[in-house]
Amino acid sequence: MEPYWDLIKEIVRESDIVLEILDARNVEISRNEVIEKIIRNGDVPRIFVVNKIDLVNKKDLERSVEKILAELENLKLGNENIPRERGKDDIVYVSNRRTKTIKVLLAKIRQMFKKYGKRRDFKENPLIARPFREAKGDILIGVIGYPNVGKSSIINALCFKKKAAVSNKAGTTHGVHWLSAGKDIKLIDTPGVIPLSYVDENKLALISSKNPEKLKEPDVAAAKIIEQFIKENKLSRLEDFYKVKLGEGARENPYFIIEELAKAKGYLKKGGFADEPRMSISLVRDWQNGKLRL
Repeated sequence: MEPYWDLIKEIVRESDIVLEILDARNVEISRNEVIEKIIRNGDVPRIFVVNKIDLVNKKDLERSVEKILAELENLKLGNENIPRERGKDDIVYVSNRRTKTIKVLLAKIRQMFKKYGKRRDFKENPLIARPFREAKGDILIGVIGYPNVGKSSIINALCFKKKAAVSNKAGTTHGVHWLSAGKDIKLIDTPGVIPLSYVDENKLALISSKNPEKLKEPDVAAAKIIEQFIKENKLSRLEDFYKVKLGEGARENPYFIIEELAKAKGYLKKGGFADEPRMSISLVRDWQNGKLRL
């Protein structure tokens, strides 16, 4: 774990701006407090890039980013006890299916760089404040986020062609890559594998950072996904997707729902019993692929 965090620190120190990629379906869960602390301590401007906005409706998205917006407002008002210039963070909403959103992100990158300028020699003092200066030279951008939140897709979109591996399988990026996004921007792509041993695997399943086949308890992860449908009063979407009508006794219990879905799809074990592990893996996969949506 330690070598990876050292690498993250190095990338943050070298970057003029950091893009923290978040999953629009689970904005808060896809944030990483250790990485965010490293960014704050490094005094580096950051853009929260909320990706996959096409997988959620506008009202749900607005609710999910409320905490980030409140934090940004506190920074601008100076209410946060953080030794940094006010307003160094911003938020951009992105979908690879909407070219306009990528152009907005590029414009925000250049706008922030023009405001804060290039960082000084980080080797002299990693925490030194960045002086204001006009944008010139290459803009170095660090791209950080959990596996499979869409880092590679955003990098490819910024580069206007396929340069980073893109896959529905978590952890497809290995090593560190420098990529050009136009004449003035260079992207530093971090490895796609964050130290995850201390992270709840159900969280990783929700943000597509762990393949369903590798989950120790896929039924628990599936139940966590179903709980979101129950909480948002959107079980009808689950029923429509799997073409099943859930019984009243099952609607409040995600594990009963998994059992009913398994029977409806014909996932049965010997003796006609529901194959709940198989159904759970299938449900988590449908969620991670963006087929099953809130």
